[in-house]
Amino acid sequence: MEKAWKISDSEWLVLRCLWKKSPLRLKEITAMLREETGWTSNMVRAMIVRLQEKEAIRVERTGHSYNYYPIADEAACVKQETESFLDRVFESSLSRLFATLADTRGISDRELEELEDLIRKLKKEE
Repeated sequence: MEKAWKISDSEWLVLRCLWKKSPLRLKEITAMLREETGWTSNMVRAMIVRLQEKEAIRVERTGHSYNYYPIADEAACVKQETESFLDRVFESSLSRLFATLADTRGISDRELEELEDLIRKLKKEE
């Protein structure tokens, strides 16, 4: 069974850094997030500790510094978060999700074609 990560919005930011490049040290993660978040190294360290407690990242000591690596798989986390969002907000209804997206932000012709292709593909798999 796949681990349920339950990653907070703030933790997602740290994990995205590690998914883009790893290993990273605390100061590197802080530098990557500083402009977007304004976080200090203490705030980033707090996120790292939470992610370690959730076993979503691992740490290796190298000399006087620590290197951080993701354990949580990006695709698995995205899938879990998507399913959770769909269940919570749309009562597991994909049609309600797409109707809401189309109503609030519109769907480009390209996106509509992609959705139609996906529907055709799914119908063939049935």
